[in-house]
Amino acid sequence: MLNFMMAGDTSYFHLMREGVFQISQIYPNARILIFDYGLLRNDINILSELSRRIEVIDWRPNIDDLSLVENDVNENQKHNLALAFNARRTGFIKRFRKFILKRFPKSSFSKKIELKALRFENLLLQKIKCMQHASQLCEGERLVFLDADAILFETIDDVFDAGADVNLTLADDLPTWENMSNITINSGVIFFGANSTARNAFLDAWWHQALETNEWLREQASLVHLLEKESREIFRVNSSSLLKFNNVKVKVRFLSCDQFNFIWMENSNPETFPDARIFHFTSRRQEKKLFWEILNYLRMRKANEHIT
Repeated sequence: MLNFMMAGDTSYFHLMREGVFQISQIYPNARILIFDYGLLRNDINILSELSRRIEVIDWRPNIDDLSLVENDVNENQKHNLALAFNARRTGFIKRFRKFILKRFPKSSFSKKIELKALRFENLLLQKIKCMQHASQLCEGERLVFLDADAILFETIDDVFDAGADVNLTLADDLPTWENMSNITINSGVIFFGANSTARNAFLDAWWHQALETNEWLREQASLVHLLEKESREIFRVNSSSLLKFNNVKVKVRFLSCDQFNFIWMENSNPETFPDARIFHFTSRRQEKKLFWEILNYLRMRKANEHIT
């Protein structure tokens, strides 16, 4: 049995809707777990109409509780998180917020941005807890985690042929470790094998590493740090390593982002995109107009490939 999971609130609904539609077309019998970070009732109704195997888990209380990301972060770290969070924006709003954060770091406006940044970090951190919960629900079965903005376009059954317990997507051109290590792996797509004991040991180790990490994008940075403890040499596309977490052996394999989690949309035209199985709509590509343009182009391209 193949299970998929994703998480998001109503601001991600347009992405989640298309993601669920794509899964239901490619794997009509797959179970789809939706972790509700703040969806509207109508959002849930629409998603439920797309697949008969949708299950919605209310995760809103965990999103509202910021204690995990607030208690162990000092004021300077909060300020840096706010600057990093603001960097995700574009245009005048980004410049205005940056000006306020720099010139008036203790203002109520700056504190509101810090609060939004902390909430965003908690949204990301909770992904690990959602995976742990989903792992229990899907015991003994394969599980695929997709960010709400990561959309499936092709079958991925062969990912599991190598027998890895955890399949992660690695940047094809590795960034420098000194200043870009937190994007070496993209945690928006993860393929888990059916060995529940192995994946639970991995997820538990990842969670504890995340609690010790105070960097921007902490859940992704902590994943890199967890594996970096073994060796930086294991970070190679199409390579597998047998690691041990909590005395449990876990086979971890690295896949190509360009094939299984294409994330480099921001400075590229759709015509240059590789023939990926999963396309990840990051940053401005999540905006509805751009999203629909790219999505429709990719669907048309895939349809033409199948015809020829």
